[in-house]
Amino acid sequence: MFVVDIDRPWTETPFMMQGLLLENVEQLRALQHYCRSVTIDRSRSVGDQYSAKFIDKDDPRRGADGALRQHPDIIESRIEAQRFLKVAREFKGRIHTTRLPHVPRVRSEEGRSRIDSELLYCAPIVDDVYRALREARLAIDDDAAIDVARLDGLVGEMAAGVQRNPDALLWLTRLKRTDQYAYDHAVNVSVHGMVFARFVGLSANQVRQLGLAGLLQDIGKVQIDYEVLSKPGPLDEREFEHVKAHVSNTLKLLQAHEGFDAEVLGIIAAHHERFDGTGYPRGLAGMKIPLAAEMAGIVDTYCAMTRERVYREAVSSQRAMETLNQLRNTLFRETLIDQFLQCIGLYPIGTLVELNSGEVGVVIQQNQVRRLQPRVLVLLAPDKSVERFPRTLDLLMQPETADGAPYRIVQALPLNAYGIDPNDFFLA
Repeated sequence: MFVVDIDRPWTETPFMMQGLLLENVEQLRALQHYCRSVTIDRSRSVGDQYSAKFIDKDDPRRGADGALRQHPDIIESRIEAQRFLKVAREFKGRIHTTRLPHVPRVRSEEGRSRIDSELLYCAPIVDDVYRALREARLAIDDDAAIDVARLDGLVGEMAAGVQRNPDALLWLTRLKRTDQYAYDHAVNVSVHGMVFARFVGLSANQVRQLGLAGLLQDIGKVQIDYEVLSKPGPLDEREFEHVKAHVSNTLKLLQAHEGFDAEVLGIIAAHHERFDGTGYPRGLAGMKIPLAAEMAGIVDTYCAMTRERVYREAVSSQRAMETLNQLRNTLFRETLIDQFLQCIGLYPIGTLVELNSGEVGVVIQQNQVRRLQPRVLVLLAPDKSVERFPRTLDLLMQPETADGAPYRIVQALPLNAYGIDPNDFFLA
């Protein structure tokens, strides 16, 4: 059976993720040792424990078609989102020169439809976040006040989207790549931070706080010399001290706003502190680093590695996770690294992967029970020719290759491997 919730924080148990599929007596005994009560989700259980979700057909919010009625504002937002994605498709058509012709787009699966729906709804929200960040930058340049209330409200909307469908928000951070690393990184860290906070069972307010901290933690870099930030080689001691000042710069900018959330300031102040005491600005170590700040540091490190920068190429999510895994109990706490790996997985949605059959596909949906066995849309045959009729493989169900072996992922591939752009399969 699938345990979806327990009566204590998941971080206080030996289990590696929020949500647990009980498969043996040892797991059951461990659960009994740590918990007095648990919540079971039979719709995510397997075998005899499985039961479909109950749908209340008498819910007064349901229309004649059985669907829940939505507020007109939400309907209008989705109309605007459709316009946004139409423009995005046209824009992508101008800038992408390497494409796979004649690859049909797949949109019929229930899981894909849920993600598509959330993409349509949240796309204009993320667009507003980018706009608000640009306005914040202009306000700092003009020595004016940042519209913190607006940014906080937008983070709240993104947090609601994370609660509904975290995969969709993670995918939007990939779709909304721009040529401005600072904005991309801020949105990326904010969304990943909220997904991580939700995963480990933090409260809704703590999820929002981590999201706001991620969005604002680097705004003090606008007061750092661009030549230093974009230097292709290692920084010397003077330059590094100059860059480290962005933390105090950020705090000063935000403390100018009366009543700014002190918890968010605490996260920002310590997001560069490290478990072994080698971080900055205070050299905090171990449990002296607030939990949310250490989580923010992990997310910041991961997001920086997976985005291309002036002085460094982006790496795959798998390579970034392997690097984080090597930092266990040095820069970051072992239990948090384990939780983050389980949360994001080696193969997040949108990742190009090579299968043991030689086929190449794109991850289109995570499996909540087994993160290493996602749902994959097969795009290329073993000889790397285009599959004219792509099929979906749910690796959790252990489908077999032509040789009779269970399908498995061999490795993650870099963006645009074999001329594929995963975005083309989500902007249909």
